[in-house]
Amino acid sequence: MKKVKTHPFIVLGLFFSSISMLMYAYKNYANQETGYVIIFMLLFIFLFGLMVWDIMRNRKID
Repeated sequence: MKKVKTHPFIVLGLFFSSISMLMYAYKNYANQETGYVIIFMLLFIFLFGLMVWDIMRNRKID
């Protein structure tokens, strides 16, 4: 099975999405809504981890 690289715009989109999740978490932290903070932090960790994994995978394919 041939491995395919992830397009750089998708990686960039993951970066901006993870940053926006972090900003939402901070906004809800300021409003003392801890449930939303936990959810947005988990989404940030997932999206940021996916971005790092895609970057490492793209370098390995080269």
